[in-house]
Amino acid sequence: MTVESERRLARAMRNQRGLVTRAEATRLGLTPDQIAYRVATGKWDRLHQGVYRTASGATTPQQLLLAACLAAGPRAAASHLSAAWIWGLVRRPPGEPVVTVPLDLHPRLNGVTVHRSRDLDAGRVLEHRGIPCTDPLRVLTDVAAELPEQDLISVVDVAIRGRLVDLRGVTEEVRRRSGPGRSGPAALRGMLIQRGMIGGPPPSVLEAEMMQLFKRWGIQVMAREVKYGPEGQYRIDFFTAPGVAVEVDGFTHHWTPEAKARDEARRNELRLGGLFLLVYTWRDVRFDDRRVAREVLQAQRQHAA
Repeated sequence: MTVESERRLARAMRNQRGLVTRAEATRLGLTPDQIAYRVATGKWDRLHQGVYRTASGATTPQQLLLAACLAAGPRAAASHLSAAWIWGLVRRPPGEPVVTVPLDLHPRLNGVTVHRSRDLDAGRVLEHRGIPCTDPLRVLTDVAAELPEQDLISVVDVAIRGRLVDLRGVTEEVRRRSGPGRSGPAALRGMLIQRGMIGGPPPSVLEAEMMQLFKRWGIQVMAREVKYGPEGQYRIDFFTAPGVAVEVDGFTHHWTPEAKARDEARRNELRLGGLFLLVYTWRDVRFDDRRVAREVLQAQRQHAA
């Protein structure tokens, strides 16, 4: 092997977390005997059939995951909790690497969890931190079947807050991947509905439901859809007493962090201007009306006093 070939091999392994496949090593000039010699003398460790690592560096979870992808084939991708970890959605990697391959592949890898999928789209396999991964939208539907509800909530919040996904995309992914034999999309959809992130009524319907709540609890409404502010730039859903306002909205109004930030800034400005502002979601209105009524009545009493 020439000096130049050695340099190319060393550069290739540095760029691949200290890994090389038999096919790559051969293409760069090593013979089968030379590969066997490096393994026999301890210069290389064999991680999987046809995948080697340099013995001079420490073994890392990222290296083991990439090795699993290389061993599973050129169309394999880190997936499920392994991909969630690479994307920063969970703090720790799973106990063993998890990869997904197309349905026509049947790799058998020791110490690796392999999923075979009929809808692994090569166009949606992305390289992140040097490792081919399923994209964040697919990751959410994959891990939803494996995580406890609170952990799933955390993963979804991190993905949205980090702008890896938006709620519209998550909703579409759930619809696209739902089907027989798949519990993940259904679990994810159930969690989103439970938190009021999807499935809520449109604003006009929600306001009508709030009006019914006011009637049930004997709460008088002074005015609806009031323009408010020095230039009438704000719209308030309900005034139930002078200086006491109530707004209703759903998570669907906050598709992006920017939209949520704008709305919160608007409400802070209204409160700083002296308005006693209460805000409720559709879940509050539909499933916790006793608390909503109690708070509105208490606000009226305190403001009057």
